[in-house]
Amino acid sequence: MQQPIKRLGEMLVEGGLITPTQLQSAITHQKIARGRLGSNLVALGYISEEVLMDFLSHQTGVPQMDVRNIEVPPQILKLVPHRLADQFTVLPIATKEPKSLVLAMSDPSDLNAIDSARFASGLHIEPVVASHSGLRRAISDLYRRLEAPVTALTVDLGTDPGVEEALPVSFTLAPLPVPPPPPPPAAFPRDPFFDGPAAPTQPVNIDPFGLFESTPQPKPPVVAPPANPDLVHSRSAPPIVRRLETYQTRTLVLGLIRLFQRRGIIGQDELQYLIANLIEAGEIKDDDRVG
Repeated sequence: MQQPIKRLGEMLVEGGLITPTQLQSAITHQKIARGRLGSNLVALGYISEEVLMDFLSHQTGVPQMDVRNIEVPPQILKLVPHRLADQFTVLPIATKEPKSLVLAMSDPSDLNAIDSARFASGLHIEPVVASHSGLRRAISDLYRRLEAPVTALTVDLGTDPGVEEALPVSFTLAPLPVPPPPPPPAAFPRDPFFDGPAAPTQPVNIDPFGLFESTPQPKPPVVAPPANPDLVHSRSAPPIVRRLETYQTRTLVLGLIRLFQRRGIIGQDELQYLIANLIEAGEIKDDDRVG
């Protein structure tokens, strides 16, 4: 009659490495933290990894292996997918003839892990015992480098100082032209009466009537003004237009008053009322009154 296969915890209790109370505590912890029973016993401090490896190697008859600084070729790692290696804490190490795969395991009695690795690789499995913590670090590091993206190769041409293969390229970046600032606004707007229709670039005549000319200026050609129904012309116009300085002051003032009235600058009787009020107030005097 075939004897039943003993579990790892029972063999450890029979070997005196742990107590039944520690075994029950590890089983309870395993239900919460999951993982293998051996890793939970080590995590709880009931047994060391070295003692557990020696016991498993002796009980199963498989050799031990240190995987802390191991290097595995990429083609060997690809025989067991990363997902499966991480799930069962196994690591493919090497292949042997005729068709065998050396598989590092924390628990070589885990038949489910052995069958899964055999199905994935298509090879017979030869287990070896390794520490649980060493396997976790090796699996993370080796598969991370295997799955790392390939870095693009950069070729630097013309790095040999003796061979000038690269063509020198020189260029300059000229600054963008800065537009000129807009001209400042004029301090005073142009007066359409005194400035006239001259362009802004032409000098403005501040004496349009020629009252303050110190030197004689060339006379412009006489042009007959357009007909104005408001003006009363004599039947015969003088052949020559007199200059303003030849008129009396009274005549010039009256002429300016008429001009301002016709241009709408002052009203018809506005100036008369203003002068009368100024004389009555004593602000000005009228000694040369004409009856």
